Amino acid sequence: MERSFFRELIHYNQPKDSYIRLIGAGLCMISVLFTGYFTHQLAIASFGSLGIFTFLYYQPLPLKQLLLRLSLIGIFLTVGNFVGMLSTHWHWTAPLFVALVGLIGRFFFRLYGIAKPGAFFIVMVSAMGASTQIPLPKIPVMSFYFLIGVCFAIFFATLLHFFDKRTPQIEVKRSLKERLNDDPSVLIDSLFYSCVLFFAVYLSMGLQLKNPYWLVVSCAAILQGDNLRAMLHRNIQRIFGTLVGLVIAAGLLNLPLTVFETLLVITALFVTVEFFIKRNYAIAQFFTTPMSLMLSMLVRQQYLYSLIQYRFLGIVLGSLLGFGAAWIMTTGLKFYNQKFDLHENFDKETE
Repeated sequence: MERSFFRELIHYNQPKDSYIRLIGAGLCMISVLFTGYFTHQLAIASFGSLGIFTFLYYQPLPLKQLLLRLSLIGIFLTVGNFVGMLSTHWHWTAPLFVALVGLIGRFFFRLYGIAKPGAFFIVMVSAMGASTQIPLPKIPVMSFYFLIGVCFAIFFATLLHFFDKRTPQIEVKRSLKERLNDDPSVLIDSLFYSCVLFFAVYLSMGLQLKNPYWLVVSCAAILQGDNLRAMLHRNIQRIFGTLVGLVIAAGLLNLPLTVFETLLVITALFVTVEFFIKRNYAIAQFFTTPMSLMLSMLVRQQYLYSLIQYRFLGIVLGSLLGFGAAWIMTTGLKFYNQKFDLHENFDKETE
Protein backbone atom coordinates (compact mmCIF):
# COMPACT_ATOMS: atom_id res chain seq x y z
CA MET A 1 0.00 0.00 0.00
CA GLU A 2 2.78 2.43 0.99
CA ARG A 3 4.80 1.51 -2.10
CA SER A 4 1.71 2.05 -4.26
CA PHE A 5 1.11 5.46 -2.69
CA PHE A 6 4.75 6.46 -3.28
CA ARG A 7 4.52 5.34 -6.91
CA GLU A 8 1.41 7.48 -7.34
CA LEU A 9 3.32 10.49 -6.01
CA ILE A 10 6.17 10.17 -8.50
CA HIS A 11 4.06 8.87 -11.39
CA TYR A 12 4.68 10.74 -14.64
CA ASN A 13 1.43 11.00 -16.63
CA GLN A 14 1.22 10.99 -20.41
CA PRO A 15 -1.86 13.13 -21.09
CA LYS A 16 -3.36 13.53 -24.54
CA ASP A 17 -2.37 17.17 -24.62
CA SER A 18 -1.91 19.42 -27.62
CA TYR A 19 1.22 21.52 -28.07
CA ILE A 20 -1.13 24.19 -29.37
CA ARG A 21 -1.98 24.96 -25.73
CA LEU A 22 1.71 25.36 -24.80
CA ILE A 23 2.42 27.58 -27.79
CA GLY A 24 -0.62 29.71 -27.00
CA ALA A 25 0.34 30.03 -23.33
CA GLY A 26 3.84 31.15 -24.28
CA LEU A 27 2.57 33.68 -26.83
CA CYS A 28 0.11 35.12 -24.30
CA MET A 29 2.75 35.54 -21.60
CA ILE A 30 5.49 36.99 -23.80
CA SER A 31 3.01 39.40 -25.46
CA VAL A 32 1.71 40.87 -22.22
CA LEU A 33 5.15 41.04 -20.58
CA PHE A 34 6.72 42.86 -23.50
CA THR A 35 3.72 45.17 -23.88
CA GLY A 36 4.55 46.32 -20.35
CA TYR A 37 8.27 46.47 -21.15
CA PHE A 38 8.01 48.54 -24.33
CA THR A 39 5.39 50.92 -22.87
CA HIS A 40 7.53 51.31 -19.71
CA GLN A 41 4.58 50.18 -17.60
CA LEU A 42 5.63 47.03 -15.79
CA ALA A 43 2.26 47.08 -14.02
CA ILE A 44 0.82 45.89 -17.37
CA ALA A 45 3.20 42.94 -17.22
CA SER A 46 2.17 42.19 -13.63
CA PHE A 47 -1.61 42.53 -13.91
CA GLY A 48 -1.84 41.44 -17.54
CA SER A 49 -0.02 38.20 -16.70
CA LEU A 50 -2.98 37.39 -14.44
CA GLY A 51 -5.47 38.10 -17.22
CA ILE A 52 -3.84 35.59 -19.56
CA PHE A 53 -4.93 32.76 -17.25
CA THR A 54 -8.11 33.00 -19.33
CA PHE A 55 -6.23 31.10 -22.04
CA LEU A 56 -5.68 28.14 -19.72
CA TYR A 57 -9.42 27.36 -20.05
CA TYR A 58 -8.93 26.73 -23.77
CA GLN A 59 -10.66 23.59 -25.04
CA PRO A 60 -11.15 22.24 -28.58
CA LEU A 61 -14.69 23.60 -28.91
CA PRO A 62 -16.60 25.10 -31.85
CA LEU A 63 -15.35 28.67 -32.25
CA LYS A 64 -18.58 30.33 -31.10
CA GLN A 65 -18.71 28.25 -27.90
CA LEU A 66 -14.99 28.79 -27.30
CA LEU A 67 -15.29 32.58 -27.59
CA LEU A 68 -18.36 32.65 -25.34
CA ARG A 69 -16.65 30.50 -22.70
CA LEU A 70 -13.38 32.46 -22.66
CA SER A 71 -15.16 35.83 -22.70
CA LEU A 72 -17.32 34.92 -19.70
CA ILE A 73 -14.35 33.48 -17.81
CA GLY A 74 -12.24 36.54 -18.67
CA ILE A 75 -14.96 38.86 -17.33
CA PHE A 76 -15.27 36.72 -14.19
CA LEU A 77 -11.49 36.86 -13.63
CA THR A 78 -11.41 40.63 -14.12
CA VAL A 79 -14.34 41.25 -11.77
CA GLY A 80 -12.86 38.89 -9.17
CA ASN A 81 -9.55 40.76 -9.19
CA PHE A 82 -11.35 44.14 -9.15
CA VAL A 83 -13.46 43.15 -6.13
CA GLY A 84 -10.35 41.82 -4.39
CA MET A 85 -8.54 45.16 -4.86
CA LEU A 86 -11.57 47.06 -3.59
CA SER A 87 -11.63 44.97 -0.42
CA THR A 88 -8.21 46.31 0.62
CA HIS A 89 -9.90 49.61 1.45
CA TRP A 90 -12.31 47.88 3.83
CA HIS A 91 -10.14 45.11 5.29
CA TRP A 92 -12.98 43.29 7.02
CA THR A 93 -14.60 42.63 3.62
CA ALA A 94 -11.65 40.70 2.10
CA PRO A 95 -12.62 37.25 3.52
CA LEU A 96 -16.26 37.86 2.49
CA PHE A 97 -15.44 38.91 -1.08
CA VAL A 98 -12.97 36.08 -1.74
CA ALA A 99 -15.40 33.55 -0.23
CA LEU A 100 -18.26 34.89 -2.38
CA VAL A 101 -16.13 34.71 -5.54
CA GLY A 102 -15.15 31.15 -4.60
CA LEU A 103 -18.78 30.19 -3.96
CA ILE A 104 -20.03 31.48 -7.33
CA GLY A 105 -17.03 30.10 -9.21
CA ARG A 106 -17.16 26.63 -7.65
CA PHE A 107 -20.93 26.41 -8.17
CA PHE A 108 -21.03 27.32 -11.87
CA PHE A 109 -17.72 25.79 -12.94
CA ARG A 110 -18.70 22.45 -11.44
CA LEU A 111 -22.22 22.55 -12.89
CA TYR A 112 -20.94 23.36 -16.37
CA GLY A 113 -18.16 20.77 -16.30
CA ILE A 114 -15.15 23.10 -16.19
CA ALA A 115 -13.39 20.81 -13.74
CA LYS A 116 -9.76 21.68 -14.44
CA PRO A 117 -8.60 24.32 -13.69
CA GLY A 118 -12.10 25.06 -12.39
CA ALA A 119 -12.54 28.00 -10.03
CA PHE A 120 -8.88 27.93 -8.96
CA PHE A 121 -7.68 30.89 -11.03
CA ILE A 122 -10.77 32.92 -10.11
CA VAL A 123 -9.94 32.47 -6.43
CA MET A 124 -6.25 33.12 -7.07
CA VAL A 125 -6.69 36.50 -8.79
CA SER A 126 -9.28 37.56 -6.19
CA ALA A 127 -6.93 36.66 -3.32
CA MET A 128 -4.05 38.44 -5.07
CA GLY A 129 -6.23 41.52 -5.50
CA ALA A 130 -7.13 41.41 -1.79
CA SER A 131 -3.39 41.33 -0.98
CA THR A 132 -2.43 44.26 -3.22
CA GLN A 133 -2.65 47.78 -1.83
CA ILE A 134 -3.77 49.93 -4.77
CA PRO A 135 -5.01 53.52 -4.28
CA LEU A 136 -8.74 53.72 -5.01
CA PRO A 137 -8.45 55.99 -8.11
CA LYS A 138 -5.89 53.59 -9.68
CA ILE A 139 -7.96 50.42 -9.30
CA PRO A 140 -9.84 50.91 -12.63
CA VAL A 141 -6.46 51.43 -14.37
CA MET A 142 -5.08 48.19 -12.93
CA SER A 143 -8.27 46.38 -13.99
CA PHE A 144 -7.73 47.74 -17.51
CA TYR A 145 -4.19 46.30 -17.46
CA PHE A 146 -5.70 43.00 -16.31
CA LEU A 147 -8.17 43.17 -19.20
CA ILE A 148 -5.29 43.58 -21.65
CA GLY A 149 -4.14 40.11 -20.60
CA VAL A 150 -7.66 38.75 -21.11
CA CYS A 151 -7.78 40.22 -24.61
CA PHE A 152 -4.41 38.65 -25.51
CA ALA A 153 -5.71 35.30 -24.23
CA ILE A 154 -8.89 35.45 -26.33
CA PHE A 155 -6.97 36.65 -29.40
CA PHE A 156 -4.42 33.83 -29.31
CA ALA A 157 -7.09 31.24 -28.45
CA THR A 158 -9.04 32.32 -31.55
CA LEU A 159 -5.92 32.28 -33.71
CA LEU A 160 -4.73 28.87 -32.52
CA HIS A 161 -8.22 27.39 -32.80
CA PHE A 162 -7.69 27.25 -36.59
CA PHE A 163 -4.47 25.24 -36.14
CA ASP A 164 -5.90 22.80 -33.59
CA LYS A 165 -6.48 19.51 -35.40
CA ARG A 166 -8.39 17.88 -32.53
CA THR A 167 -12.07 17.16 -33.07
CA PRO A 168 -14.14 19.93 -31.41
CA GLN A 169 -16.14 18.80 -28.37
CA ILE A 170 -19.84 19.46 -28.86
CA GLU A 171 -21.42 20.49 -25.57
CA VAL A 172 -24.99 19.32 -25.03
CA LYS A 173 -27.26 22.16 -23.99
CA ARG A 174 -28.94 21.53 -20.65
CA SER A 175 -30.86 23.86 -18.40
CA LEU A 176 -29.59 24.92 -14.98
CA LYS A 177 -32.35 22.86 -13.35
CA GLU A 178 -31.29 19.71 -15.22
CA ARG A 179 -27.69 20.22 -14.16
CA LEU A 180 -28.73 20.69 -10.53
CA ASN A 181 -30.79 17.50 -10.64
CA ASP A 182 -27.75 15.60 -11.93
CA ASP A 183 -25.45 17.07 -9.26
CA PRO A 184 -27.56 17.89 -6.18
CA SER A 185 -24.59 18.18 -3.81
CA VAL A 186 -23.02 21.06 -5.78
CA LEU A 187 -24.50 23.76 -3.52
CA ILE A 188 -23.30 22.07 -0.31
CA ASP A 189 -19.86 21.57 -1.84
CA SER A 190 -19.70 25.21 -2.97
CA LEU A 191 -20.81 26.54 0.42
CA PHE A 192 -18.21 24.46 2.23
CA TYR A 193 -15.53 25.53 -0.27
CA SER A 194 -16.34 29.21 0.29
CA CYS A 195 -16.26 28.75 4.08
CA VAL A 196 -12.77 27.24 3.84
CA LEU A 197 -11.62 30.18 1.69
CA PHE A 198 -13.13 32.63 4.19
CA PHE A 199 -11.12 31.03 6.99
CA ALA A 200 -7.95 30.91 4.83
CA VAL A 201 -8.13 34.66 4.06
CA TYR A 202 -8.95 35.45 7.70
CA LEU A 203 -5.99 33.34 8.88
CA SER A 204 -3.54 34.87 6.40
CA MET A 205 -4.59 38.37 7.46
CA GLY A 206 -4.43 37.47 11.15
CA LEU A 207 -0.89 36.09 10.80
CA GLN A 208 0.09 39.27 8.90
CA LEU A 209 1.97 37.32 6.24
CA LYS A 210 3.77 39.16 3.45
CA ASN A 211 1.84 38.36 0.26
CA PRO A 212 -0.88 36.55 2.27
CA TYR A 213 -2.57 35.28 -0.90
CA TRP A 214 -0.02 32.47 -1.05
CA LEU A 215 -1.75 30.72 1.84
CA VAL A 216 -5.18 31.13 0.20
CA VAL A 217 -3.96 30.03 -3.25
CA SER A 218 -2.24 26.96 -1.80
CA CYS A 219 -5.40 25.99 0.07
CA ALA A 220 -7.52 26.41 -3.09
CA ALA A 221 -5.01 24.37 -5.13
CA ILE A 222 -5.29 21.39 -2.77
CA LEU A 223 -9.09 21.54 -2.94
CA GLN A 224 -8.88 21.15 -6.74
CA GLY A 225 -8.09 17.44 -6.30
CA ASP A 226 -10.67 14.98 -7.64
CA ASN A 227 -10.82 12.98 -4.40
CA LEU A 228 -9.26 12.81 -0.96
CA ARG A 229 -6.35 10.63 -2.09
CA ALA A 230 -5.57 13.00 -4.96
CA MET A 231 -5.68 15.92 -2.52
CA LEU A 232 -3.21 14.15 -0.23
CA HIS A 233 -0.93 13.67 -3.26
CA ARG A 234 -1.20 17.37 -4.06
CA ASN A 235 -0.49 18.31 -0.46
CA ILE A 236 2.80 16.38 -0.39
CA GLN A 237 3.77 17.29 -3.95
CA ARG A 238 3.09 20.99 -3.42
CA ILE A 239 5.21 21.24 -0.26
CA PHE A 240 8.07 19.20 -1.74
CA GLY A 241 7.87 21.01 -5.09
CA THR A 242 7.93 24.38 -3.33
CA LEU A 243 11.08 23.45 -1.40
CA VAL A 244 12.90 22.61 -4.63
CA GLY A 245 11.38 25.65 -6.35
CA LEU A 246 12.66 27.99 -3.64
CA VAL A 247 16.21 26.73 -4.20
CA ILE A 248 15.84 27.35 -7.96
CA ALA A 249 14.32 30.78 -7.26
CA ALA A 250 17.17 31.77 -4.95
CA GLY A 251 19.64 30.93 -7.71
CA LEU A 252 17.74 32.75 -10.47
CA LEU A 253 17.00 35.86 -8.43
CA ASN A 254 20.65 36.27 -7.50
CA LEU A 255 21.71 36.31 -11.16
CA PRO A 256 22.44 39.79 -12.58
CA LEU A 257 19.58 39.61 -15.10
CA THR A 258 18.31 42.65 -16.96
CA VAL A 259 14.56 43.32 -17.07
CA PHE A 260 14.49 42.06 -20.66
CA GLU A 261 16.22 38.80 -19.69
CA THR A 262 13.95 38.42 -16.66
CA LEU A 263 10.87 38.61 -18.87
CA LEU A 264 12.25 35.89 -21.14
CA VAL A 265 12.96 33.66 -18.13
CA ILE A 266 9.43 34.21 -16.75
CA THR A 267 7.94 33.21 -20.12
CA ALA A 268 10.08 30.08 -20.29
CA LEU A 269 9.09 29.15 -16.72
CA PHE A 270 5.39 29.68 -17.50
CA VAL A 271 5.49 27.36 -20.53
CA THR A 272 7.44 24.79 -18.51
CA VAL A 273 4.83 24.87 -15.74
CA GLU A 274 2.06 24.33 -18.29
CA PHE A 275 3.95 21.39 -19.76
CA PHE A 276 4.44 19.62 -16.42
CA ILE A 277 1.19 20.52 -14.62
CA LYS A 278 -0.72 17.64 -16.24
CA ARG A 279 2.25 15.28 -16.08
CA ASN A 280 3.51 15.60 -12.52
CA TYR A 281 2.24 18.25 -10.09
CA ALA A 282 5.42 18.25 -7.96
CA ILE A 283 7.70 18.95 -10.93
CA ALA A 284 5.41 21.80 -12.02
CA GLN A 285 5.92 23.40 -8.59
CA PHE A 286 9.68 23.47 -9.20
CA PHE A 287 9.02 26.17 -11.79
CA THR A 288 5.84 27.81 -10.43
CA THR A 289 7.68 29.11 -7.38
CA PRO A 290 10.55 30.93 -9.17
CA MET A 291 8.10 32.30 -11.76
CA SER A 292 5.85 33.77 -9.04
CA LEU A 293 8.78 35.24 -7.11
CA MET A 294 10.32 36.77 -10.24
CA LEU A 295 7.01 38.46 -11.08
CA SER A 296 6.79 39.80 -7.51
CA MET A 297 10.38 41.11 -7.64
CA LEU A 298 9.75 42.63 -11.08
CA VAL A 299 7.15 45.11 -9.84
CA ARG A 300 7.49 45.37 -6.08
CA GLN A 301 11.26 44.96 -5.68
CA GLN A 302 10.68 43.14 -2.40
CA TYR A 303 13.55 41.68 -0.39
CA LEU A 304 14.35 38.22 -1.73
CA TYR A 305 14.79 36.32 1.50
CA SER A 306 11.60 37.64 3.11
CA LEU A 307 9.74 36.59 -0.04
CA ILE A 308 11.17 33.06 0.13
CA GLN A 309 10.44 32.73 3.85
CA TYR A 310 6.84 33.91 3.62
CA ARG A 311 6.08 31.95 0.47
CA PHE A 312 7.22 28.71 2.09
CA LEU A 313 5.26 29.43 5.28
CA GLY A 314 2.13 30.40 3.33
CA ILE A 315 2.26 27.33 1.10
CA VAL A 316 2.82 24.88 3.97
CA LEU A 317 0.01 26.37 6.06
CA GLY A 318 -2.31 26.63 3.06
CA SER A 319 -1.63 23.05 1.95
CA LEU A 320 -2.26 21.63 5.41
CA LEU A 321 -5.43 23.71 5.81
CA GLY A 322 -6.63 22.63 2.37
CA PHE A 323 -6.11 18.94 3.07
CA GLY A 324 -7.73 19.14 6.53
CA ALA A 325 -10.73 20.93 5.05
CA ALA A 326 -10.86 18.40 2.20
CA TRP A 327 -11.14 15.54 4.67
CA ILE A 328 -14.00 17.26 6.51
CA MET A 329 -15.67 18.18 3.20
CA THR A 330 -15.39 14.64 1.81
CA THR A 331 -16.75 13.06 5.00
CA GLY A 332 -19.59 15.58 5.21
CA LEU A 333 -20.64 15.18 1.57
CA LYS A 334 -20.51 11.40 1.85
CA PHE A 335 -22.89 11.59 4.81
CA TYR A 336 -25.12 14.06 2.92
CA ASN A 337 -25.31 11.82 -0.16
CA GLN A 338 -26.15 8.78 1.98
CA LYS A 339 -28.97 10.67 3.68
CA PHE A 340 -30.17 12.05 0.35
CA ASP A 341 -30.28 8.56 -1.21
CA LEU A 342 -32.01 7.17 1.88
CA HIS A 343 -34.78 9.79 1.75
CA GLU A 344 -35.13 9.36 -2.01
CA ASN A 345 -35.57 5.59 -1.69
CA PHE A 346 -38.04 6.07 1.16
CA ASP A 347 -40.13 8.48 -0.93
CA LYS A 348 -40.23 5.98 -3.80
CA GLU A 349 -41.35 3.17 -1.50
CA THR A 350 -44.18 5.26 0.00
CA GLU A 351 -45.58 6.41 -3.35
